[in-house]
Amino acid sequence: MNQTETKGESSKTAAFVKKLLEGYFHFRDNLPREGYIQEYKTTVQIQDDLSQMCSVTANEIIDYMVEREYSTTTEPDGTVAWAIWRKI
Repeated sequence: MNQTETKGESSKTAAFVKKLLEGYFHFRDNLPREGYIQEYKTTVQIQDDLSQMCSVTANEIIDYMVEREYSTTTEPDGTVAWAIWRKI
């Protein structure tokens, strides 16, 4: 495989990861809304949810979340998670 093919495959993978994240967050939001429930998740939990489809790096998830203005919250046990609200 030459360098051009590697770059092409890399951009295809990046495009798929973006579509995968968009699909995962389609019924999720960064703010509480009517008809939504809180669903706080860590980056690792999101990775686990997506692992059946594709290996998504923590940085890919973090970049996606930050670009869409998701914030973090501290759980009662002291762990930090993304503040996510999911449509019910």
